[in-house]
Amino acid sequence: MIKRITFVTRSGDVPAGRFPAAWRDAAAGALDAPDGVRPVRAAVCTTLPGLTGPGPGHDGIGIEWFADVRHLERFETWLGTPGGPADPAASAVVAAEESVMRGAGWLDRRWRAGGERLKHMAVAVRAEGLAPAEFSERWRGHAGRTRAAIPDRVRGLAYVQNHPLPRAAGDWAYDAVNEVYFDDEAGLRARIAWFRENLPGPVRDDLFRASWFLAVREEVLAG
Repeated sequence: MIKRITFVTRSGDVPAGRFPAAWRDAAAGALDAPDGVRPVRAAVCTTLPGLTGPGPGHDGIGIEWFADVRHLERFETWLGTPGGPADPAASAVVAAEESVMRGAGWLDRRWRAGGERLKHMAVAVRAEGLAPAEFSERWRGHAGRTRAAIPDRVRGLAYVQNHPLPRAAGDWAYDAVNEVYFDDEAGLRARIAWFRENLPGPVRDDLFRASWFLAVREEVLAG
């Protein structure tokens, strides 16, 4: 499926305590789209204070799913703004093809059940000299691997890669967005602790120029 992923940063005039509800209301605006334009699924995420590491400083993430690129184009035309339902000046957008690398059955049950789940996400930019298509192909082969072997106990219940769609000009905010799902906070915290101990700094190698982690709470809005 095709996903539109919007990363937002809280405006200074919105108190931190009010942001989750305000962002949920803003992200839910996607569901006001008419038939044939409305996303087939939508979810809203807020980052978890104290668990998200240093990085771009996003406070919220909105995700919409579409049947194909034409469906996404109709939605973006309806939106009328490139930054989604939140303030475009405070947003970064990535349109991507979803690739479920592990846990497809768990994800199917998750979407049917709805509600909230926890995720460990990573966003990254490609290494210098790599074209987007080359980076995407190599990242698929890199799935689930880091400089240290990730133990089973922190691998999560599902792992999803999001590969940005080709652009006629310019780059997306990120060249890679991944998602690792957990049922409970203990599992999420164990993964975060493992990464802090084994990969204490931003990953920089022949694939990634830079990468950052975000811990988020995800709520299904529709789908």
